[in-house]
Amino acid sequence: MEIWTEKKKNKVINDAISFVKEGGEIANKYFRKDLTIENQDSLKFDPVTEADKNTELKIRELIEKHYPLDGILGEEFGIKEGTSNLTWVIDPIDGTKAFISGMPSWGVLLSLVSNSQAILGVIYQPFTNEILVGGFGDAFLIINQSSKIKKPVSVRKCESLNRAIISTSYPKSPVKEHQSNLDEALRKSKLDRYGLDCYAYILLAIGQIDAVIEFGLQEYDIRAPESLILSAGGIITNLDGSYPLSGGDIIACGDKRVHQELLDIFRKGK
Repeated sequence: MEIWTEKKKNKVINDAISFVKEGGEIANKYFRKDLTIENQDSLKFDPVTEADKNTELKIRELIEKHYPLDGILGEEFGIKEGTSNLTWVIDPIDGTKAFISGMPSWGVLLSLVSNSQAILGVIYQPFTNEILVGGFGDAFLIINQSSKIKKPVSVRKCESLNRAIISTSYPKSPVKEHQSNLDEALRKSKLDRYGLDCYAYILLAIGQIDAVIEFGLQEYDIRAPESLILSAGGIITNLDGSYPLSGGDIIACGDKRVHQELLDIFRKGK
């Protein structure tokens, strides 16, 4: 079992921040530039770019140098088995479609997983120069990278769904049996927003919105947001309320009361 002293926690947090910053610098050089774009799916548009690949390669290189015993799971280059009980999970550009569209809702995701639980998550948006970190029970925003000023962040209270701002990827659910549930959730909310990618979790963690609903996630999509939201005082579960997560369909909320209302909606007909 891993023993986390304060010195060890601080080191792994600072290293994770350093890794995403180096990777993010690469990604940002490609942003709003001409890109080589590949489509990974013959039936739909599922893009990957040289920015995705080169960003992940840099982060993997840094992890392998500083934590050679740990495992790595990355979106672009798969799994490297480790000999420790720790695995670093990388999504080099979460929101590639936004990235190639010039929209700054994408981000670099890095998390550290131990025994199936995300214990540290970092979301970095290089264009807006925001780094959100959540782990070991604390969440903070780095507001000045040169001086490393850390501002504590937390989710906000929201007493009911009809007062809540909800984010989801699209108003049409890719999971057909959940379409009527999603329609009801959005209809009952105060305001709904679409297509924010990982930036929705930043907004949830800093208390700007109240819930995120997403479908069809992979492990690399959700591990960093998971740790961030939990560390900021929020709640994140599968649609049936279960935990832990490994991807799939999720609900993340700042307030348990909104979370319960959304669970009740998605449990209908089950």
